[in-house]
Amino acid sequence: MVIHQPCIQYFMKLNTLGWAGQLLHNTLMRLTDHSDNGDALWFQVGEELGRFSIYEFGLITRMKCVGSTHLPPMAKPILIRRYFPTVRGVSRENLELQMSNAKFDNDEDVIKLSLLYIIFCIPLSNANSVKIDPKFFALADNLDEFNEFLWGVLSWEATRAAICATVDDRTSSKRRPLKKSRQVHYSIAGFPHALLVWAYESIPTMAAKFTTNYEQAIPRMLSWITADNVKFDEVMWAFTAVGENQ
Repeated sequence: MVIHQPCIQYFMKLNTLGWAGQLLHNTLMRLTDHSDNGDALWFQVGEELGRFSIYEFGLITRMKCVGSTHLPPMAKPILIRRYFPTVRGVSRENLELQMSNAKFDNDEDVIKLSLLYIIFCIPLSNANSVKIDPKFFALADNLDEFNEFLWGVLSWEATRAAICATVDDRTSSKRRPLKKSRQVHYSIAGFPHALLVWAYESIPTMAAKFTTNYEQAIPRMLSWITADNVKFDEVMWAFTAVGENQ
């Protein structure tokens, strides 16, 4: 069975995402007051404010980011009845177990569950235990509708909400201070890699120091690879240098 132009085609080309927690953390901590700024997020870069909105998110990912994501109520989906009859709320972990078992009634179901798994691993990433709305399993029964669905809107909303929640949590006055020897660990739902790409595109010192721009690709997320061994003092230099060069 061939799927033409599947909704995950560009994510399948992200062979080497690369990752640098220091870069993402320091970008996040430059988020300004976002409560009154509508849908867009604004980051302090030197003396300027940089905008990260659904528009930039769409350019970076080339996902469909305009329209309604409403899905009507549906009966219990066939895929859930067939592969998760005793599970109360299917999670990504359940999906992964089913994929590893490799027991399917037909090839079409392999494709449908694989698409769901990729969607909830990359553009709509979350903790393994988070339940997936059954409506998406019903949507997967029609691959044309599944591929035309506005996953970009959901991915942006999840990413934006996670960014705001993370920054609010990290900067809360009620948060207990950490000992200097302890490392900071936290995860961000959605597709936070898009924010890193935005930072590379917006802050030349970051791009020059921490990335390899191997081609002018479309979408933009395919253009960048994060360098290895990113160090905290180098990250701080990159943000300081951009202010000095303005």
